[in-house]
Amino acid sequence: MNQDDHFEKVRTKFFWRRSIILPNGRKLAIVVLLREEDWRPLDTPWWRGKQVCIIGVEEHGNFFLRHCDGSVRYWDHGTQEDTIVASSVHAFAACIGEADDTGA
Repeated sequence: MNQDDHFEKVRTKFFWRRSIILPNGRKLAIVVLLREEDWRPLDTPWWRGKQVCIIGVEEHGNFFLRHCDGSVRYWDHGTQEDTIVASSVHAFAACIGEADDTGA
């Protein structure tokens, strides 16, 4: 199974009840995972790094970004910082699990 198929399986399997634990231990509820065919290079004034595509959104409106180096990063609008969450889309999908009763 290639990484795109794995991501698509996770995207459709859990529907809206998805969560992920960031490297710092913070658990987030994922509310949107975009289909790969909807990934577009991000063109916005607040992003000054290398090319990224939004692939998901968490409950507070922060983004999961696929970076041009293949990694997936978490963008926090409040701190204006990105954190590497996974080395690839496949590894990101493997970190996603079903949310608990609280939504996280």
